Amino acid sequence: MNAGSLAPTQQMQLAVHFHSHGQFDNARTLYEDVLKQFPNDFVVLYHLGMLESQVGRIDHAADHFARAVQVDPRNADAQNNFAYTLRQLGRDAEALQAYTEAQALKPDDADIAVNLGLLHKNLQQWPQALAVFDRALQTNPRHTALLGNRGNVLQLLGRHEEALSSYEQALAVGQDNPVVLSNLANVLNELGRYEEAFAYTERATRAHPRHAQAWVERGSALKLLDRTAEAVASFEKALALEPALVPAHTGLAATVLSDTQADAPRVIEAGRKSLAVYLQATYKAPTLRRTGLLLSTSRLKHDVQQAAWLQQHGHDVPGLQAFLETGAALLQNPEQAGMLRASGAELARMQEFLGTPWIHTMPASLPDVLNPDNDWRALEDAYLAGTPEILTIDHFLAEPALQAFQTFAHASRVWHGEYANSYLGAFANRGFNSPLHLQLARELKQRMPRVFKDYLLTQLWGFKYEPAVTSGINVHADFAKVNLNFWIAPSEHNLDPESGGLKLYDVPAPADWTFEQYNADSALIYDFLQRHDAKCVTVPYRCNRAVLFNSALFHETDTIRFVDRYETRRVNMTYLFGQQLR
Repeated sequence: MNAGSLAPTQQMQLAVHFHSHGQFDNARTLYEDVLKQFPNDFVVLYHLGMLESQVGRIDHAADHFARAVQVDPRNADAQNNFAYTLRQLGRDAEALQAYTEAQALKPDDADIAVNLGLLHKNLQQWPQALAVFDRALQTNPRHTALLGNRGNVLQLLGRHEEALSSYEQALAVGQDNPVVLSNLANVLNELGRYEEAFAYTERATRAHPRHAQAWVERGSALKLLDRTAEAVASFEKALALEPALVPAHTGLAATVLSDTQADAPRVIEAGRKSLAVYLQATYKAPTLRRTGLLLSTSRLKHDVQQAAWLQQHGHDVPGLQAFLETGAALLQNPEQAGMLRASGAELARMQEFLGTPWIHTMPASLPDVLNPDNDWRALEDAYLAGTPEILTIDHFLAEPALQAFQTFAHASRVWHGEYANSYLGAFANRGFNSPLHLQLARELKQRMPRVFKDYLLTQLWGFKYEPAVTSGINVHADFAKVNLNFWIAPSEHNLDPESGGLKLYDVPAPADWTFEQYNADSALIYDFLQRHDAKCVTVPYRCNRAVLFNSALFHETDTIRFVDRYETRRVNMTYLFGQQLR
């Protein structure tokens, strides 16, 4: 029978039948035929929205849901689905409004609350997300997703004990839920309760041996317990299950950095593989062609400057010219709060460059990375005699090593961590590594064995600063035994020779403080320093100057004023050895 001869009610019945059996083209044809006759029919618009969402035509789905909510603005399900499609399109502000309206219409609907809370969370509006979850839990106190996501937000807010309680409540509802067990392990690691964290990961991997994230958390707990070989095996198990799982790659790369049995090529390869997978997930996900990408103007400024530098120095990076043209044009129209959104079409022109793990090739070795003219034995004596342990070392690197590290920092596309004061971070477990980076770590142990002892290299990173922002890293301590920090940008680019370096305080972090307390709670730290009458040691910036100090000492970046060009940005490198704070 010709469908066109059917009455509209029969057409809808047949369309729903086709829709439910996956015959989407037939269903769409019938829905659209009915819509021509009844252009404001809510049911037809809603069904078309659902169909287009199912087949991935999100822009069409959003249009249908938009019309549906115009026809019936009090339909919570339509508002919820409209918000979902807007979220998929990267239209977060509109999605937030639609989710809020959906929740107002169905205040007891836990699924709508989860969606609204997660959007607040993704927008880093953590107090608002927590308020949504708390409100929804009043009527849904045993909802696992609400409890679990509430715990996630509490962790982001640094309220780890409360997060632990939320996860424990979620676990009481969903026994052996692998996501909840993994979250419990994660927060226990944050609290320094590594054995308990490991026990939960064991429970998770036994109950759900194919849940990759549980193996990641197991690897993290084992690493913190210094069971390095087992940690490596756990991360490798996660990757066998999900080869593109970013946290598994970063965890594995961080672990082999500390593995005394791992040779340099393996350490470097793990970091580069981790970088490649991260870039693929961040910049080349298929959905980004539809949603576009939100970028900070300071980050894009750095990347455009780096692209220009690479071009000027003859580096043939895939997609460089298209990125340079598109990125420079985007910077002409920044949005509010230092952010801008690249549309799907703009991102398509930038994706090849952004997604390419371009790393400068360093020499396989040098005769010396550390300056052989320094009296390293005397420097070691001076450090050990210090009260507290703080030592400034000038002419730290041999000149060829300094030049190699400078070029590496300019040329390598490894600056992917973003921080509140517009500085960028690069990490060994995501490409900030080379034979010379590792040679430096070995030479430190050889030259100063009484300082570095048998401590493992636990972290290696670099930071690069935005010249237009005068603040750097806020006051904090690090978990390690020994911290080595050195600067490689030429001194003449520092506009204030008495500043630009490091401020260290002579009082260490209390051993019973949590990571959040000693690493991020500036108000608490300054209060502690004042109460203990802490004295500050200021080390001015100099190129090729290192500061060696006890990592438990609170420290912060001094005021920064550097020439505002790409190659003049302040760059520091940091090595952490051993562990003392939890």
